[in-house]
Amino acid sequence: METWQDSRTPALAIVARGNQIETVTPAEFSVRSQSRPGVSYKVTVSRGRWACLCPFWLEGRGGNGECIHIVAARIRCGFQESAKAPETGIVCERCRSADVMRDGVRKNKSGPVTRYVCRACGSNFSGKEGYHKRRSNPEMIAKALDLYFRGVSFRQVADHFAQAYGLKVSPMTVYRWVTEYSRLAGEWLNAQGAKVGERWNVDETMVSIDGDKHWVWNVMDSETRFLLASTVSRTRTMKATRAPLQKAKEATDVLPTEIRTDGMAAYPEAIKREFGRRHQPGDPDPAPKQGNSRNWSWFSPHKVVPSVRAPESNNIVERLNGSQRDRTRPMRGFDTVAGTEALSEGWRVHYDLVRTHLALGTTPGVAAGIPEIPGFKWAEILKLATRRIDTPAEGGAAPAD
Repeated sequence: METWQDSRTPALAIVARGNQIETVTPAEFSVRSQSRPGVSYKVTVSRGRWACLCPFWLEGRGGNGECIHIVAARIRCGFQESAKAPETGIVCERCRSADVMRDGVRKNKSGPVTRYVCRACGSNFSGKEGYHKRRSNPEMIAKALDLYFRGVSFRQVADHFAQAYGLKVSPMTVYRWVTEYSRLAGEWLNAQGAKVGERWNVDETMVSIDGDKHWVWNVMDSETRFLLASTVSRTRTMKATRAPLQKAKEATDVLPTEIRTDGMAAYPEAIKREFGRRHQPGDPDPAPKQGNSRNWSWFSPHKVVPSVRAPESNNIVERLNGSQRDRTRPMRGFDTVAGTEALSEGWRVHYDLVRTHLALGTTPGVAAGIPEIPGFKWAEILKLATRRIDTPAEGGAAPAD
């Protein structure tokens, strides 16, 4: 018996022949065998469940519980009803067909969720209202992130939802919402290709994670105030110092000509390894070391500046660190490194795209060339961030008749 790599290809061939499927009733079909001349198989559907009398289906050899006769009948139903299919903008999660129809509403504690049925393959699925298949109301998830990054604790967010909306969620649920979608939003932000200036500021600040001292590193563009990267480490080693610089490369194609830091010993070598290069037109003239003329052709953008009010200082990133400390102080520290990294990513998104910068009069994201987010910003950001990960699932193999 010949084995097909998918059931849809031979099923489409059956439908294309035109005379292979006979509609007995709206719930019963007669599909001709493709390997046994003169033989037809009865295909029925009841309450969304399909069945066939062919040997393959009866013996249960289909991993997904179907044969090509069932798939062909489903496709035939979809073609016949396609003219009446509503324009929903929804595609089937299984076969990616746009020929779907509404099939009622499923209610849970977070609100109603629309159900759909695919006319092409007959599968049932829920709408995407819940951000990448999560059941919870997407508006509540967006509000949770917005409230948290404006200074409200997880417990206070949960209490607010219970009193204002009658939605009972635990503080841990709010924490999971914030950390999960902060990561997704950070990945989406990195893919936007921010257009920043060539002078960056880098600094680190201490935080407490489960009672132990850790470090949060921030890389900011001096011109647009765009926060390029934020990382967390247990130490201030060379590897930890290079990590935020490496991450900043992912957020922009701009090559900095000046990176301002304080006097920490690891910065010069870390910046040299990440951004050191042969001298290019437009780079400041490097100062050679005594007796080594080759240094004239080598350039590193590192520059040590004071953390005080001076014409050239690290004050802009120091103020950012102060804002982060104000946010974390009511929490009395973090619990895990992974959670701290996720919350730092969410803070970066909030700082770059949601909160208006007083000195700029707009968000750093707009200053860096990213289109302004309209309306409720966190809700729109999550829609954009989750849309890019909704990809079709891979189909399985199924034998033919």
